[in-house]
Amino acid sequence: MTFLRTVAFDRAEVASHGTALSRLRADDIQAVVIRNVFTSAECASIVAEIEANAQDFPTTSFPAPFRSHFYGMNLNLADPDLEAYFAMAPRFAKSLAALMVPHGGFDARVMAAFSAIDGGRPYGAPPGPPGAGPYMVTTLRSHHEGGYIPPHFDNEQRMRPSYRHLESLIAGDTFSFVLTLSKAERGGMLEVFEAQSEAWSSRFQNRDRAAPKPDLSGFARHAFDVEAGTIVLLRSGRMLHRVTPVVGGTKRWTACSFMAASRAGDGVYCWG
Repeated sequence: MTFLRTVAFDRAEVASHGTALSRLRADDIQAVVIRNVFTSAECASIVAEIEANAQDFPTTSFPAPFRSHFYGMNLNLADPDLEAYFAMAPRFAKSLAALMVPHGGFDARVMAAFSAIDGGRPYGAPPGPPGAGPYMVTTLRSHHEGGYIPPHFDNEQRMRPSYRHLESLIAGDTFSFVLTLSKAERGGMLEVFEAQSEAWSSRFQNRDRAAPKPDLSGFARHAFDVEAGTIVLLRSGRMLHRVTPVVGGTKRWTACSFMAASRAGDGVYCWG
């Protein structure tokens, strides 16, 4: 795994890793793994709640071939006018808050950990356009049997029309996190390839149509096989990555956000 330099530690150790995310942005490391952000018992409780949708989350879907759905809305898939996105955002925020109350709150358990490993920089949702509230800070994703995400670079998504407003607020590369809430029986792993965007981004751009992609068999790769309650942060704007197909009937549940520094330099914005 020499191409993917990674730092791993427990949530209880975040205070000792205050430069981890500045190192990631500088490409000194490419991934950070934080274990035990939630306990296995907490993850089991959270998954039971979201399987039943006890908090009445609004639901959207990936395109049908990906066999996956969201609680919340992925900005990549939103209409460019963002009307439906921001109409949904308050309901999603209310549902997420209700889900996380027994666990101390999403900000306290997740955003605070990121702030601690980024020199105290605040992490949170970007403000929306005039007249709208903030963006959704994350999405909850369910990958069903056969569900997957094809290889891509996250910087590419910012060319989409739905990013016009957000692009005025952020600077630098996109990075991202995946919080595993439940593992698939097999597959469903975040897999990273030894392919940098400078050389390969044009070959993997999503133009919303079928197009031949390079053969990945010759690329070195690493799949993160992590336990529930673990967060993986990845320099995903510039590292080619995918989610491998889920095998078996157990859904892969995750919380995921994209992130980038605020253009004003006063923090880091996170969005679903």
